[in-house]
Amino acid sequence: MERTYVLVLLSLASLVAMVTSQQQGQSQCQLRFVQSATACMQNASLNIQNVQYVASNGTSGSPPSENLNTYRARVCQVKPQLDICGQSVTQRLMNSSLCTNQIEKQSILSSFQTTFGGLDSNCAQPCRYSLMDELRQCYSFANLRPTMISDIALVKNAIIGENYDQVYNFCRNRNSLVQCMQQKVLQCPHSARVLAQYDLDLRSFERGIDLLCDNIGLYLAGIHCFKNPIPEVRICYQNLDRRMQNLRMVAPQPTADQISLSQFCSIRLEQIDCEMGAWARHQYQTCERVVTGMRNELSCKLLPDRCRAAYPQLVNNMCNPLNYFAEDRWRYNGAERKDCSILGLFAAVAFSVLMRMSEN
Repeated sequence: MERTYVLVLLSLASLVAMVTSQQQGQSQCQLRFVQSATACMQNASLNIQNVQYVASNGTSGSPPSENLNTYRARVCQVKPQLDICGQSVTQRLMNSSLCTNQIEKQSILSSFQTTFGGLDSNCAQPCRYSLMDELRQCYSFANLRPTMISDIALVKNAIIGENYDQVYNFCRNRNSLVQCMQQKVLQCPHSARVLAQYDLDLRSFERGIDLLCDNIGLYLAGIHCFKNPIPEVRICYQNLDRRMQNLRMVAPQPTADQISLSQFCSIRLEQIDCEMGAWARHQYQTCERVVTGMRNELSCKLLPDRCRAAYPQLVNNMCNPLNYFAEDRWRYNGAERKDCSILGLFAAVAFSVLMRMSEN
């Protein structure tokens, strides 16, 4: 009896040792990621080992029992679902008490990029890599500079041009530009992922350029504020870029899950607050408040609809029309229209004089 009891204890000890050796080197944080990632795959009727085999091009995991191309097609069909699930899992762990160690967080991030990001090259359609070039072509077709597309997303530089001719040309062609971009986006199944990489949202993009084109005179009067903002505002931009890059490492589509959306919207709203505060502390010495007010409204116009829906009170407070100082815009926009009217009158008089001279 005693011998049997000893054997049972030895067997249990052996089992514990085996389990411990299997889990050795993996923290609770890492184990939770594996469990959650496995659940993501199972919810899509997939096996994580088979998916890893596809993602790694056969260097890890195990091959599926069915035809590899057939299985790859099945994986790619549900990839958007896998991306969102994996992104959500990673975000929850990165912000949980289980994963406080920086090394663990880096390990989780690496596992996410290997397991879920590894499917990108296997599932990406050609438009994934060509869409931005096609959107730049829309600028060219509208007789606009293709480099301008990188300026609008986060209110940087001279967004719609640097002089009256450039701005007038942009605003005159903006409808054909937007139509072209919308068409290209609709034709690409991966457009949401691509646009997220460049912080582009076409609905808010259209709102933003409409605002500027409705205030050409003010935009041109404050062009130096767009091209050369004060150092404090440039620091706001640098912090925005850094935080967005860090977020996209964990969340390639920042608005796809609730945690990422919360972080994305917070970053964008804090950017607006940062810039508003910088100009106010500077007491509008280099840029009048009517100009910085329009910049503030532009930043608010460029907020994606999902941020507006998720945080209506915050957005309403930050994007209060009182912060736009719109009541003073008529002085600039009216002056621009007046100048154009004077030029038009001068041209008409000159034409009339020339006609009379030709008659004589």
